Amino acid sequence: MRLEGWNSIPKGYGAYFDLPCAPWWLRKWFATPFVDRFAYPVVVARGHGYLTPHPGTPSSSLPADVTEQGWRLQNATGNDGGTPLTRFD
Repeated sequence: MRLEGWNSIPKGYGAYFDLPCAPWWLRKWFATPFVDRFAYPVVVARGHGYLTPHPGTPSSSLPADVTEQGWRLQNATGNDGGTPLTRFD
C-alpha cells in the first residue's frame, strides 16, 4: 500500500510536515500510534507537506504531479513563500 508522505516520497527529496499550521484534529491523528500513517496523505493533501531536494538533485527529477497531490516545494535556502516552517529539535 502506497501512502503519500508515509512511504511515497519522490526519490532525491526529503519531506517536512508543518503541523503547527494544521487543524487540531489532524495534529492529534498524526500523533496517534499505528494509525498515524493514514494521516500523512491528508497532511500532504491539505498543503502541510514540504519537499526539500537533497544536495545535487536536479529539479527535473521531480515528478510533474507532486503539486497536484498537495506537496509544497522548498528550496535549500528557505520556503516557497508560504507559511514559515517551525522545526522541533
